[in-house]
Amino acid sequence: MRKYMLIGLAALLVAFAVYWIMVAPNGAAIRAEQEKAAAAARRGERESQMVQPPVIEDPRVAYAGIFRNIHPDVKYLGDENCKKCHEEICTTFHAHPMGRSASVAGSDDLETYGPEAKNPSQVGPYQLLAKLEDGKMVHQVSAKMGDGEELPTMELPVSIAIGSGTRGRSYLVMEGPLAWQSPISWFSTVKRWDVSPGFDLGTATQRPAVNTCLYCHVNQNEPVQDTINRYKEPLSSIQLSIGCERCHGPGEVHSKERTDGIAMDEHHPGIDTSIVNPAHLSDDLQMSICAQCHLSGKTRVVRRGREEQEFRPGLPFELFVNTFLAHPEAQFKNKAVGHFDQMEQTKCRTATGGKLLCSTCHDPHVSPSPEEANRLYLKTCIDCHQQKPCNAPELDRQKENDDCLKCHMPSTGSTNIAHTSLTDHRILRDPSAKKSSSVEERPDVPLVPYRAGELAETERERDLGIALSRFAEKQPPGSELRNRSLELAKEKLAASTQRWPDDTDALLALSTVGVATRDGAGALLAAERAYKVSPKNEDALAQLAFVADGMGKNELALRALNELLISNPSSQEFRLKRMVSMVAANNWEQAELDCRELLHTNPLQPTARLIHGLCLYGSGEKAAGRREVDIAMNLATSQQQRASIKAWFDRFVAWQAKAE
Repeated sequence: MRKYMLIGLAALLVAFAVYWIMVAPNGAAIRAEQEKAAAAARRGERESQMVQPPVIEDPRVAYAGIFRNIHPDVKYLGDENCKKCHEEICTTFHAHPMGRSASVAGSDDLETYGPEAKNPSQVGPYQLLAKLEDGKMVHQVSAKMGDGEELPTMELPVSIAIGSGTRGRSYLVMEGPLAWQSPISWFSTVKRWDVSPGFDLGTATQRPAVNTCLYCHVNQNEPVQDTINRYKEPLSSIQLSIGCERCHGPGEVHSKERTDGIAMDEHHPGIDTSIVNPAHLSDDLQMSICAQCHLSGKTRVVRRGREEQEFRPGLPFELFVNTFLAHPEAQFKNKAVGHFDQMEQTKCRTATGGKLLCSTCHDPHVSPSPEEANRLYLKTCIDCHQQKPCNAPELDRQKENDDCLKCHMPSTGSTNIAHTSLTDHRILRDPSAKKSSSVEERPDVPLVPYRAGELAETERERDLGIALSRFAEKQPPGSELRNRSLELAKEKLAASTQRWPDDTDALLALSTVGVATRDGAGALLAAERAYKVSPKNEDALAQLAFVADGMGKNELALRALNELLISNPSSQEFRLKRMVSMVAANNWEQAELDCRELLHTNPLQPTARLIHGLCLYGSGEKAAGRREVDIAMNLATSQQQRASIKAWFDRFVAWQAKAE
């Protein structure tokens, strides 16, 4: 057994607290917070004994529509079944980007693997390489020390490509039922490999592939309840890419009736009610089909008691997911958003009573050539504006070849995805003109639902509270908009969680608000209530661990982290957090075991290298410990991270010297 000679743990805990964001109080403040939390917990227990609300009625059963395949018992069959009667349109659809939303990695010739594709590519101290081995894609992340010594390589067997490749692709690494995004992506517009958007290799080389992402790219994935990135195997049992039924609904009834020659519904002449035809839906219901994947908003909130996967074409999307947009008078509304969100702002839609639809310009069944697409777009513009011709100067029009799109829908690089640009769908008279800000615009509530007319007021308030809590997290600390959003969120969530004490999502949002407003007791109470309601829920466990650590409740934090690692053993983030908590608890043996486990999976994790170095140094292996810290500093991706690593180690060495 390794003998550890380690001291100064209270100060070391403070050093590691940077990983937990919320600063823990101490002394009398801790006792006061704990007493406050205990009293609040007693109130929470009384609230939890309230009469539970009735089960929420399933919209797929309750909604009064003419199409019969919206019922939850109707099964999806896949495109191979559709192809039996609709071969031509199925073929053209699968040449469309939507029909290529996901595929087996390496199964086509989209990517190239030579030096001309920046393969390998250098990102800070890391080298990224993509390759095919026996027809299977593999991603490698490697690094070298300053003296040229090569560090162990992390190898990722890639299973699934996400995205059509029109702009790029990301990739999934499947570990049984667990889905992780690779840190390496392909960018089609520049034909090169690079680090995946949003990845900082110095802090993470692994990101959970959550349902919010896969819902829009994979045909029929089934998330396992209460988990972050666990799915029923296989990831999609019918087909990987989005299929016909995503817009037309499940095809079981339609296929059986047409195969058996059953007569169509005589009450709706000319309409086959066995399957949704969007042409026979209202404008709003047609837009709901597009909204399920193309309406991003400022945030999306899954309705209480519902799941995204339950949505069926022919139903209002907001009965399953409530999407919140910027208030029409908010100054931040025109910041980069999705195409759908932008189109909602255009006068071409608002001034026509919503007649402009996605399908007005885009045929979801066929992907025309760029030239043909441009011709069709211009025809659409002219069909509406032929009575009022363009009043731009003749010279400017000639310069742009009378191309409406170049002036009114320019491509912009205003996107958080590297190497890509998006088309401005606001269709402004002059997109370059900046909005006047002479008068401060301050709506009382910064967010509004896309549509929520059919929802009860209490449900709308609940969803708004969750939306505001998430929106506030993205605003600058201390800003008036952030503070106001947090205040509103707290008010609405407090009322909602009292009304529905078993609402895990609302409780977690309330806990998040408590963290942001430095109400440690409130944050802990809400996290504990969420945990009691859903003791296996990974989000609830993660929030409980986070808040408990910030409140100095190390034992509670460790218990939650232990449960998380039982549920999700390959999560590097959860293991790293437990490692830090073990150090704070003076459990260096377990911290070293976690270090070794994590470094076996990812030998290039700087913080794991640092803690391993502290373990070695404290046990007397000082040279080996210093070497690990040198590796950690070499793998840091910022000067700030490098300085923090050095400060932690220098402080630790000083403590050791004092002890000796």
